[in-house]
Amino acid sequence: MKKIYETIRDLREDRDLKQKDIADFLKMSRTTYNHYELGHTSFTADMIVDLAHFFNTTPNVLLNFNSPNEITDINLIKLCNFIKEKNIDIEELINLIICAKKI
Repeated sequence: MKKIYETIRDLREDRDLKQKDIADFLKMSRTTYNHYELGHTSFTADMIVDLAHFFNTTPNVLLNFNSPNEITDINLIKLCNFIKEKNIDIEELINLIICAKKI
C-alpha cells in the first residue's frame, strides 16, 4: 500500500506542480515541505485535510482508504482517532458518505 507522502508526491507531479507550490500553500519553506514528501516528517491531520481540499479529493484518498480490500485494522484505528480528534459529528459523516455514494 502506498504511503501518504508517495500519494501526495504523485498528485503533485500529476499536476505539474513544484514542491514550492505546495510549500507556499501550507505556509512553509520548500525545504521543510521536502521532509514531509520524503517521509522524514509525518503530515498532521490538519495538513491532510488542507491537502485534500487543495487536490480536490478526500482525506481517504490521501490516506489510501479508497479501496476496501486495502483497509487494515491499523488504518481503521487511525481513521477513528482522526474522527475523534476532529470532533466530527458521526451523523454528519454518515450523511456525507451516503451523498457521496449517490454521485
